[in-house]
Amino acid sequence: MNRNQIIDLLTIASAYDRRTIGEGDIAAWSEASRRAGWRLELATDAIHEHYAQTSKWLMPGHITERIKLAARQPAPVDEAMRQLGAAPPASAERRAEVMAEIRKFADRKAMP
Repeated sequence: MNRNQIIDLLTIASAYDRRTIGEGDIAAWSEASRRAGWRLELATDAIHEHYAQTSKWLMPGHITERIKLAARQPAPVDEAMRQLGAAPPASAERRAEVMAEIRKFADRKAMP
């Protein structure tokens, strides 16, 4: 990320927490961004998500954590894919058989 993008991120954060932004902040956040490989869109989203969830003071590590967490989330599954993995509905007859087996088991385990 470039200097202007880091300034944009810090400006977003300052809208939430009223932080002041100086050259030291820009340098530190630039280094954290470089080391963690942030992309502007993901870092921006991480800031908004952070302040939507907590009132903690935002640090670069919070952004990195949120970006990594978002990357680990499974991709959304559409309805067609969901249907492929769904078990077929049980018939009323099969349900009655299973319930009868459960009752037999429960009767064997019941206290006298």
